Amino acid sequence: MSKIGLLLVCSLSTFVAHAQFGINSSFRFNNAPGWNYTNTSNNNVTVLPGNNFAVGLDVWLPLKGVRLDLVPELNYTRYISKVVDLGTLENEMGSIFLNLNLYFLDLKGDCKCPTFSKSGSLLNKGLYLQVSPGWSVFQGKINLLNGAGARSRSNAPSIGIGMGLDMGLSEKITITPFGGVRYYPKARWFGLEESLQLDPSVGDLMVSNESTLTQVYAGLRIGFRLDKQ
Repeated sequence: MSKIGLLLVCSLSTFVAHAQFGINSSFRFNNAPGWNYTNTSNNNVTVLPGNNFAVGLDVWLPLKGVRLDLVPELNYTRYISKVVDLGTLENEMGSIFLNLNLYFLDLKGDCKCPTFSKSGSLLNKGLYLQVSPGWSVFQGKINLLNGAGARSRSNAPSIGIGMGLDMGLSEKITITPFGGVRYYPKARWFGLEESLQLDPSVGDLMVSNESTLTQVYAGLRIGFRLDKQ
């Protein structure tokens, strides 16, 4: 695991021993139009940074008086794209997401999640709307076949919106399918423009170091309550 991933895991490990936490995996589809690369010699289009699985660790912090939960999350993913006749482009993303889960069908309910053994339907007790401001660190690596390359680091804010459904399996375990969209208004991959335009006869002159970035994702979370006996 890279240094970013290791740092994210270690930072959250102190919370895990104290009780209410979750792990998740999601598949993320990315669209960054300013980063899309077209090889003009063969018209092949590479959609950067690519798509892949992400993993996350979170802590569950319910707020009193209303069913609004704060679930801060550390998230990590790595994207690798191998481009024919060009080389390899890699981007790692380490993120902090401040997830706010609103159980809008049961705002005044008595649920101390998971959702088992509570009156009312699973949908009413378990369905939530999520708003998620975030901050991400991008580490880009470019290794071209001609020996050129670049490494860079940048960061960017984002906002996400999604939905999930908590389903309690026992007194200690909840599973939650979830999905949503995350938007970065300004993501930067320094060196991308310079590296891919070294040879105008091959490179795409439209590629840019800066782009909007939209992620569509779906995944599954497993929540644990170690304070339950």
